[in-house]
Amino acid sequence: MYKVILAIRNKKLFATVKSSLIENGYSIADTASDFSDCLRKIRVLKPDVVIMEYGFSIGSMVEIIDILKNDKICPVVILANQAQKSNIESVILEDDEFNVFLYSPFNKWAFISFVEMVVRNWSRLRKLEEHIKKLQDDLETRKLVERAKGILMKELKLDEELAMRKLQKLSMDHQMPIKEVARRIIEWKMNNKQ
Repeated sequence: MYKVILAIRNKKLFATVKSSLIENGYSIADTASDFSDCLRKIRVLKPDVVIMEYGFSIGSMVEIIDILKNDKICPVVILANQAQKSNIESVILEDDEFNVFLYSPFNKWAFISFVEMVVRNWSRLRKLEEHIKKLQDDLETRKLVERAKGILMKELKLDEELAMRKLQKLSMDHQMPIKEVARRIIEWKMNNKQ
């Protein structure tokens, strides 16, 4: 099912979490012994989720949170007791990469449901971000192509259809994306204005 890295020092909690995950079809990719070990393994193994005990890496919790927020490799479930919850939430705020699960008392069915929800939501969010990025790229391409078409229409006295064909032909002839052809035409026009 999902590949997990465990970063838990409390032996009893570690054993409980590990057995709960394995019983439910999860694969333990590795365990981490400290902050740098955890970070290295996350970057190399690219797990589906990291399950980390609060205070796993004393003094480095904020640092690892900041690094993982920027890298966006996988979601993190932080195991905490009630007293630790407010400390964590003040650091992570409202962030989709980090999720706090209260483990005292430990309910394995609630835990497994929580982990599955976190991984599914994180995956959906990444897909939406990719889709938004593609839409933004498509919009930028459309804007550049329209602008380049306008330049070709004015400079070569072409109608809109012929200007578009000209862009497509240049793209094929130079084996270059139409976006890049459009960008070069716009740059050429800007340089020749002077």
